[in-house]
Amino acid sequence: MLIVFDKDGTLVPFYDKRPANTPDEQVLLPGVAKKIAVLKANGHKIAIASNQGGVAWGFISLAQAETLMSDIAAKIGADAWRFCPHDERAAGLFGARQEYACACECRKPRAGMLLSLMREFRAFPFDALYVGDRDEDRNAALAAGVQFAWAQEFFEDT
Repeated sequence: MLIVFDKDGTLVPFYDKRPANTPDEQVLLPGVAKKIAVLKANGHKIAIASNQGGVAWGFISLAQAETLMSDIAAKIGADAWRFCPHDERAAGLFGARQEYACACECRKPRAGMLLSLMREFRAFPFDALYVGDRDEDRNAALAAGVQFAWAQEFFEDT
């Protein structure tokens, strides 16, 4: 089975209502490392799919977003990751990076990142699970036709 995780609020905490902006801030939430180790030991493929709209808003660079994703993937031993730097809500705002301030098919709640990961691992919707903490995560899972689990419930027994 392919198990895909959201990043912020699912694998790592938010800080004062903002996502982690440095690798040092990306401390795994309780139970995450243990649960993912068990999943990997049981042969599951592990991936991450995360909106990184801070790029569009000008809060972080594309390179910083890539570093954050690479860092969290290494911390959990992920087999693959995807992120979306776009956010159409930033369009026309001062300080925004206009090349990323647009709609796209990869930004959750759309299914683009999940479908891309499913293609990479040749996973069918019935053999994929998305774990997240927000309605946009649940809606992305619905759009991709995959199973969904709320992060709090998924990690609560570890």
